[in-house]
Amino acid sequence: MTIVSTAPETKQQLDPVDGSAIVDFEENCRLVSGDHTFSLNPELKSFPPIDDTIVWFQHVDWKDVRRRSKDGLNNVGLVVAVIGEKLHDFGCWLAQV
Repeated sequence: MTIVSTAPETKQQLDPVDGSAIVDFEENCRLVSGDHTFSLNPELKSFPPIDDTIVWFQHVDWKDVRRRSKDGLNNVGLVVAVIGEKLHDFGCWLAQV
């Protein structure tokens, strides 16, 4: 004897571990983020922190960064030169002792 159900079939899959319903990826993202407007639509921003970082990099004044880096490298060069000179003087002093 075959029992035929008249209820509409659901395509919902069950988790083999705990028997709960498995929701699709997009629905899961909506649940986890709490954002009920979340969509996988490619026209929308993919991930706001990354987009904000890209915008921040685009608004950096790279000429000022280049100038400040050059000044800092010049200062490092001066420090290395002074330390080298002092090390040389210390070596000469040790040679005389």
